[in-house]
Amino acid sequence: MPQSVIEYIDFLWAQFQYDWSVLSTPWILYTVIPALAYSVFFYIKWWILLAPVTVPLTLLRRSSSDNVITKNTEESVTKLLKG
Repeated sequence: MPQSVIEYIDFLWAQFQYDWSVLSTPWILYTVIPALAYSVFFYIKWWILLAPVTVPLTLLRRSSSDNVITKNTEESVTKLLKG
């Protein structure tokens, strides 16, 4: 495995451990508003951190099903125009 992939996985693991430690502290665990705020931050943070993995997979999946989406969209537009 390339060194950059190993470093990326190590970085993700360190970030996950940090998030776990923050979420398990009593001041955030027993109060609702900080827990919800950190959960929103957690979601956005991991969406950005996992972008190098998820964006190529999403693009690959969309490109493989592009013909089906185009055909369905084309049929829907024609039905709407014919009324």
